[in-house]
Amino acid sequence: MNNYQTFLSTMVAAATICISTSVFADSLAYEDYTEIPLSLKKEEGTLIFSDCPEYADTTGILYEGTVEKGEGRLYYYHVNETGAPARLVVYAKADKKQPLTMKRAIRGDASSSYIPTGSTLSFREAIDAKQEEKTFRLAPGERTILFEDDPKGISEEDLVSGIVEIETKHPVKLGAAILPMDDDKSLQKALDTAVPLPPDSHEMRGTFAADIYLSCEPWDFSKGNAEITIGSSYPFQQGKDEVSGVNRENTGDYGICYHITVKTKGSGNYKLYINPMGGVYMGTFEIGQNEKLLRTYRTDGTVGKAWFGDGTMESCLPAGTWHAGKDLYIRFIPAGAAYLPLRFLLVAGD
Repeated sequence: MNNYQTFLSTMVAAATICISTSVFADSLAYEDYTEIPLSLKKEEGTLIFSDCPEYADTTGILYEGTVEKGEGRLYYYHVNETGAPARLVVYAKADKKQPLTMKRAIRGDASSSYIPTGSTLSFREAIDAKQEEKTFRLAPGERTILFEDDPKGISEEDLVSGIVEIETKHPVKLGAAILPMDDDKSLQKALDTAVPLPPDSHEMRGTFAADIYLSCEPWDFSKGNAEITIGSSYPFQQGKDEVSGVNRENTGDYGICYHITVKTKGSGNYKLYINPMGGVYMGTFEIGQNEKLLRTYRTDGTVGKAWFGDGTMESCLPAGTWHAGKDLYIRFIPAGAAYLPLRFLLVAGD
């Protein structure tokens, strides 16, 4: 383990311990807050969002989209309803011979209750930022497997979810497929002959921006406490379903990374709290005033609550004490099987 990994592990452990031993500040949800509007600063990268058909009842191509150039992320979220164990792979395809760099690949724990899958993926996405990159040589027109969720197979009725991030200098198709439980040779043959599956009623798939950068006007705490809301005040991302040829909305912005800069005025300290407004939210956030060394906060490390936000909108989770007048950075990908909207509460005082 290198020095960076050691530091990161220490920070994660410290933040997790801090949260898991804290008490929910229930009354804070009912205080008066002024909502701070967020504005879009920039968008980067390409998200290939594969969540449709969410309940895959037959094998085939789940979704496939195009990364024209630069960095791309494929986010998959599917339940195996094929009636038998299956395998899920992420693949790439290009029109000509070219290299492709896979920057990282992570997966959540498969589960028939869904929430643990989204929770474990969210945590690993935050702490496993750096992986050894892999280079693939794509052959013209061929589907090359980059990553498999679990070579041992996916049990029937289990949800699987994961993220694969790539970098390319030329256009490439990036896709996910659910395939029969066969040996590797048969798996590749099944992928070669797989056909696209039609969307189901969820209609949650498409090609979107991968990273969005949001900011606000500086908040002056002399005006009172403030809140930032994700999932209601800022619109969900719009994109294109390249398989069906229609426009789609990513309702929940799953797979999209939020980079939020919170600006404040004045001196002294303020506290940040995370408040679920839509229901269960089991996920991980990176927060800090040093953009390169963010602390990790988990809503699934709490005591006395099985699931954060389950049956209550009052729960508020402490997420650090910060200095007014200095930018605060919040980074997260909305956790799968979790619900928005979500509030960040800025409360003046030590």
